[in-house]
Amino acid sequence: MMTQRTSKPLVRMGLAFAACLWLGACGSLNAGRTAPPFRDPAMSMQNAYDTMVVGKTTQAEAMAALGPATEIKFDSGYAVWAYRARAAEPDADRAEFVILFAPSGVVKKTRLRPAYAGRGADAS
Repeated sequence: MMTQRTSKPLVRMGLAFAACLWLGACGSLNAGRTAPPFRDPAMSMQNAYDTMVVGKTTQAEAMAALGPATEIKFDSGYAVWAYRARAAEPDADRAEFVILFAPSGVVKKTRLRPAYAGRGADAS
């Protein structure tokens, strides 16, 4: 008596493989490009830095001007928002703009760190 093999597992594996290739191709379309970290794609890190006024700008105003950020909230009421430029290469150094908000929700301090051109130059 002969048993009939079903080809469903092979078809499923083939479809899964095709889906992986398709997703990989979609991801590679943006390779070499840097996506903006802010809501407005034309806004630079320096423009964002200049927009925030210490002691005046609120979290709501920052959200409206810059868009969502990586946020860390502390039990003390302080919050840190970080915006990082997306680099074209995975291990490339990226520019970063960080905002510290006081418990009142107003900007307490800002920091702008540009990307370093000579990554690894000082490593021994």
